[in-house]
Amino acid sequence: MTPTASQKWLALLRMRCPHCCAGRIYERGMKMNPRCPVCNLQFEREPGYFMGALYVSYGLAIVFLLFGLWIGSMLLPTLDLGWIVLIAAGCFVPFVPVVTRYARVIWIFFDRWAWPSRPEDRE
Repeated sequence: MTPTASQKWLALLRMRCPHCCAGRIYERGMKMNPRCPVCNLQFEREPGYFMGALYVSYGLAIVFLLFGLWIGSMLLPTLDLGWIVLIAAGCFVPFVPVVTRYARVIWIFFDRWAWPSRPEDRE
C-alpha cells in the first residue's frame, strides 16, 4: 500500500524511510543505516550522494540565522549588527547536528520523489 502525503510528512519529521514510512534512517546519533531495516530500501544510492544535502543544510542554516538576526534586532535595537550576527551564529552551533540529520532526510525524500526507486535499490 502506498503511503499518503500526510504519512510521508510525518515520516520525514520522524526521520523514517520514504518508501515504507516505518524504518529508521538513523541508527543512532549521526550513524545512518545503509538500508531501511523494514523494506530494505538503500538510502545512499551512490558515492557522493549526500552532496545535495549540503544545499539543504545551507538553506536551513540561513533560515535559522536570519530568524536569529531578526529576533536579535527586535530585542536589542541599539546593539551593533556584527554582535547580533555573532550571537545568532553562537546560538546556531548546538543545532548543527540536528540540521545535518534533517538535511540528509529531506534530501532522501526529495530524491526519492524526483527519481523514484529503481529495482536494484531494494535488492
